[in-house]
Parts: sequence; structure tokens; C-alpha cells
Amino acid sequence: MENEKLFNKINVWIPKQKEFQSFKKDCKELYESVQKEITDDSSFEFIINNTYFYLFETNGNLIGAIYYFIGLDGNCYLNGFAKRKMHSLCIECLKKSLTWFKGRVYAEAQNRASALCLLRCGFKRAEGNRFVISI
Repeated sequence: MENEKLFNKINVWIPKQKEFQSFKKDCKELYESVQKEITDDSSFEFIINNTYFYLFETNGNLIGAIYYFIGLDGNCYLNGFAKRKMHSLCIECLKKSLTWFKGRVYAEAQNRASALCLLRCGFKRAEGNRFVISI
């Protein structure tokens, strides 16, 4: 119940919405600051134009973003990034975004916090730092 109340205060914006523009600069800077850690060599412009990209904010403050894409192997993957100390909000954002898709989704966790977030959202460890969920 508490988590539902928490998520109700979170707004989700996609790049085509005008509200997205208010957060685009901060989101791009955040992405570029963590880009090496999330192992994505794509430009920010590429990911917002070529993935299912969702920006999350609450009370006018950027939380982070999650994006889904089809990998070279034909599987659906997700990646994401967020400001530090947003773990509980990240879990709620990821849980909510998973309701928008059906099938199997893969993710790679590059650190302990990411792995915990994935596990708390129902992912299972597939191998190494790779996780999977069937929804």
C-alpha cells in the first residue's frame, strides 16, 4: 500500500511529450555521467530516439530513466540509470514499467544495487550478471 502511494507521486514522460523537454538536459547529463557504468556506448540522442525510453520524476525532480530495446539476439532487454540514493523509487519505477510489456525481458546488472533492484522486481539470475524475468 505504501509503495502504491509512493508511485502515485511519480510522473513518467516519454521523449515525444512536451514535459520531457523540462528534464531532457538533466537526464542527458545524468546518462553521460553513468554511461560507462551501465555499459552503453550509445549516445543519449540515440537511446531516446531508438528505444522505448521512459523518464521518471517526482515533484519536479528527476529520478532517472529506464529504456527497453531489442538486442542483436532478438531478445528484449532493459537498461536504466538513476540518481544516487533513489533505490526504493527505482524499484517502484521498474515494477511499474514491467507492467507495460509481455514476454521475457533480460537485463545486466553492473553493480550490487542494480542486481538488488532487479531481484526485488522479480528477476532471476540467468548467468553471471545477466538477469531475466517472464511477464
